[in-house]
Amino acid sequence: MLDQGISIMLAPLLLIQGLHVHRKTPRLAEPKGERMGQTGASPTLSVLILGDSAAAGVGVLHQQQALLGQVVEQLAPLGDLSFNLFAKTGATTASTLQTFEKNIHSSHPILSQPHFDVIITSLGVNDVTSPIRCDKWLEQQTQLIMLLTQRYSPKHILLTAVPPLGLFPALPNPLRWSLGKKAQRFNRQLQLQVDRFNGTTNNTQFSLIHLPLEKPEQHSSMLAFMAQVMATDGFHPGAQIYTAWAKRIAAEINAEMPSAQEKN
Repeated sequence: MLDQGISIMLAPLLLIQGLHVHRKTPRLAEPKGERMGQTGASPTLSVLILGDSAAAGVGVLHQQQALLGQVVEQLAPLGDLSFNLFAKTGATTASTLQTFEKNIHSSHPILSQPHFDVIITSLGVNDVTSPIRCDKWLEQQTQLIMLLTQRYSPKHILLTAVPPLGLFPALPNPLRWSLGKKAQRFNRQLQLQVDRFNGTTNNTQFSLIHLPLEKPEQHSSMLAFMAQVMATDGFHPGAQIYTAWAKRIAAEINAEMPSAQEKN
C-alpha cells in the first residue's frame, strides 16, 4: 500500500512523464505473416493466441519470429496443429472482452470456431498504464476467462502475467518504478484468481505464465540486459524474449498433454 500512496503523491509528475513517453516512443508495426493456418493435413491440437501488441508480435518483422511462430515451432513435437492469432495493438482486457462479446456468434473466421484446445492470452500492459483499478481489471479478466471457457471448452488456458514494467528501458523513473509496482499488484491478484479457477473447474487447466527473463552474469544490471533483448522502442519484446516466452508456454502445455510419441 505504501507504493500506491507514493504514486498518488507523484501523480502530476507521472502524468507528465507518461505523456512524454507516449510522444517520443516510436510506433512499431505489427509483423507480417499468416495469423491462422495449420501445420499438417489433420491437426490434433488447436491453439488460439489473443491479446495486445505483444501477442500480435510487435517488435519483430515476421510472425515466424513472434510469439505465434515460436509457439508453433515449440509445439511441433506434439504433432500437427491449427493456429489462430487474434490480437491488436493497444488492446486492453475490456476492449478484448467487448470485441469477443460482439463477434463471438458471428461468422468471424477465428472467433466463430467451436473449440480450441489451448488458449494463450497476453493482456495487461495497456491496463496497467491506464487508470484502471486492480479490482476492476480482475473482474474483467474473470469475465473474459469465463467467456473463453464456456464458448470454446479449452483443455488449457495460459494467461501471460503482466511483464515487469519496472524494467522497461523506455520508461523513466519514477514512472517506471510506479508502473512496475502496479504490475506486481495485478499479477498477485491474477495468480490468486487462477488458483481459484483451478480449484473449481475440472475440465480446463489454468496457468499464469511469467516471462522467463534471467540476466546473464556479464551484464551489469537487469535494466541493461532488458535494453538488449527488447525491441528498439524499449517497450515491446524482441525475438529473444518471444522465443523464451514460447518455450515457457510449450513446457507448460507439454506437462499437461501427451507427446506425439506417447499417443502412438
